[in-house]
Order: sequence, then structure tokens, then C-alpha cells
Amino acid sequence: MHTLKIGTTGRLASQKSRKSNAVGLVRTDMSGPHAPRHATEIRRHAEQLGYRYLYTIRPPEREVDPVGYALAIAVGVHADALVVHDLTTVNNTPARVCETCDLETVCPAVTWARAQPGAIGPGHTHPDHPLTITEAHRIMQQHRGCRAANCPRKTSALSCLVRAGKLVPPASSPRERAAARGLAFEPPVDRPRISPGPDLETLLHVLDALTSSVADSRNPSECLFDVVRSERD
Repeated sequence: MHTLKIGTTGRLASQKSRKSNAVGLVRTDMSGPHAPRHATEIRRHAEQLGYRYLYTIRPPEREVDPVGYALAIAVGVHADALVVHDLTTVNNTPARVCETCDLETVCPAVTWARAQPGAIGPGHTHPDHPLTITEAHRIMQQHRGCRAANCPRKTSALSCLVRAGKLVPPASSPRERAAARGLAFEPPVDRPRISPGPDLETLLHVLDALTSSVADSRNPSECLFDVVRSERD
């Protein structure tokens, strides 16, 4: 899945050129007693980004696919973005949401951009219904040559099997597994280039800003962005 993380709150707000619609998603099975606070933070975050906030979706507790429930509403109201508190709300699978619209997370403040049309073949998109264990096993066999990071259908099957306890994700990285076997590690050819990131001095300033933000009335993500921007300038 070619999902793109755009950036933090301050940077994205300055890039919006029109008033886009957004809906929020709060799941009581995930947020629990924090659901009212999460709903407030979601609305505030969407408005700070410049969205026209339409509605907070609260799927029924017995809904078997709360993410699909929310996406159906998002399509119905022509929402450009779905706003959630964090990735656990969408089962740590932003790629599924990005087939339909942008995904905005409050914690951390990140935009996951909608996938470009045609980037994924019809046989690799997310299933349109919750998978059974049998279906998940079949998809894993059919998509053996796919990487879960780039194939939403395999991602859904993998998530189903992990939740059902039928599959345990490896605790070590591909590089570590290759080293244990005495093999040379070769990154996937489609792996994106990784920026070297900020230097040590910048990171120390960022940590100082995060620490001092406890007594600051501003949003911590805004403090972080200001520090990084000042270092780049």
C-alpha cells in the first residue's frame, strides 16, 4: 500500500487551500472511559487542520467491522478525511482507510494521505467484509508473493490470523533473521529511501521542547514543529 505520511499539524495546516470535510471515529471498545475526551480532541484537531468537521461516528458495540462502518458513513457524506485519536482505532491498518480518504491521527499528529487511484490492483484491495479464519488462510496462500506492507488484502488476512491467535508475528527483524542464518541481508527493491533525519543537537532540542511543553499551554506537536523548523532555518 502506497500510503504516505505527510507531516505534523502545523505543516499540514498551512498547505490546505480549501475547506475539506472530515468525520471522526471513536470506538468505545478502544477508548473506553476516555471516549468523551477523545471525541473532543478529535474535533479540535480537525478544526485546527482547517477541516469542516461534520460528525463523530460511534459504531455500535456489537458492530463486527467498526472501521468499515465508519468508512461507509465517510463515503456517504463525502468526507475527505477520517480523524481518529490513534492508529489502534483503525486496527493499526491505515492502508485500509487510505483507499477511501485521508487518515488524520491526533496522537501523534500525522496525516496518512489517500492512495493514488490505480496504485493498487483490484485483486489486492482490502476485502469488503470481515474475514473468516478460513478466508484469511486462503488469501495468505494466494498472496505468498506479496509483501503485507504493499498488499492491503494480505494485510487484512494477516491481521485476522494474528487476532485469532493462529499466527504469531516474528519478534526479530528481517535483518536479524538473515544474520541468524548467516545470510546477507538485501532490502526489498521497492523499499523507499529513508531520510538521514536531524542531527543529535536537533534531537536534544526536541527532547527539551517536549519536556518543557508540560507547563506550556500550546499543543506539544506545535512545540516540536517549531523546534525542528528553527533548526532547519
